[in-house]
Amino acid sequence: MSTQSHYENHLAAFYAWMTGNFEAKQQEQQDWFSSRGVLPQGNKTAIDLGAGHGLQSVSLAKLGFTVFAVDFNQHLLSELNARAKGLPIRTVLADLKNVPQYATEAELITCMGDTLTHLDSVETVQNLIGKWYELLPAGGRLALSFRDLTEELFGEQRFIPVRADDQRIHTCFLEYYPGYVRVYDQLLEKVNGEWIQKVSSYQKLRMGAGLVKEMLTGAGFRVQHHDVIARMQYILAEK
Repeated sequence: MSTQSHYENHLAAFYAWMTGNFEAKQQEQQDWFSSRGVLPQGNKTAIDLGAGHGLQSVSLAKLGFTVFAVDFNQHLLSELNARAKGLPIRTVLADLKNVPQYATEAELITCMGDTLTHLDSVETVQNLIGKWYELLPAGGRLALSFRDLTEELFGEQRFIPVRADDQRIHTCFLEYYPGYVRVYDQLLEKVNGEWIQKVSSYQKLRMGAGLVKEMLTGAGFRVQHHDVIARMQYILAEK
């Protein structure tokens, strides 16, 4: 199943629940932006790619940006709109690989929450980084976050509990291949007193932070910051 189909048919319906308390997670993202000086300076416009239900978009809007929130899933964008009332956020239903669908003058582009690893190849990532470089003005910045899946897990380590409550249990199972990981999202959901299992899978790229930084510098960016937070790689680069 493609990543888009996986979200449309399975993951989007419980994505917000899976990620946990929105306010707390959103504040974590806002704190990272502000601590790294990601504040409006130029035209105060940001493009948030793979915006999902709005953790980064809401954070950037609260920091003073006008945000174009781009995602390929309408369910997630509808949830984002519900949280964005009164904030300068415009949702755009588009595939981030199709740059003309969302291209606009912006001083900041973000692609966070593991969105990069959802792409179909390392070459696609490299190509997009080059296009984002062209889209940004001098001094414009690009913020990325993603999970480094290069280190293989074995045996029982491949079963990863994500979240559970009285009505839902979400577990991931990982299968490793050269260049990518197949991720199985298993959801057990209680319906009328009975547990119903739903399973779907999709691929994620295995990219290390070193490779991504090489792509950035190769495109012309200067890497300003690299942080590892809760096993996620955060990279901020400037044109």
